[in-house]
Amino acid sequence: MFTNEFDDIGTITTILDDTAEHEDVHLIITADDVYIRQWCDEMDNYDIIRMTPKMFYELQIALGKSEGAFYTGTARKKTQV
Repeated sequence: MFTNEFDDIGTITTILDDTAEHEDVHLIITADDVYIRQWCDEMDNYDIIRMTPKMFYELQIALGKSEGAFYTGTARKKTQV
């Protein structure tokens, strides 16, 4: 099960573990950053992963790819000598 919440700052998606074995996972997306967090009892705090929206996009694309190295739609800059 999951929920979506929208506000002026961004969106929060909460993914709940149907078996209640694991803490909820929050996906927080703002204009500049994407956060994935999950509560950690041992630390009494959240484990947090922070990335750019482009990195999150590439993570989503990677889930559907085979083994290998890939570039996404952004062209690499060529250096001139």
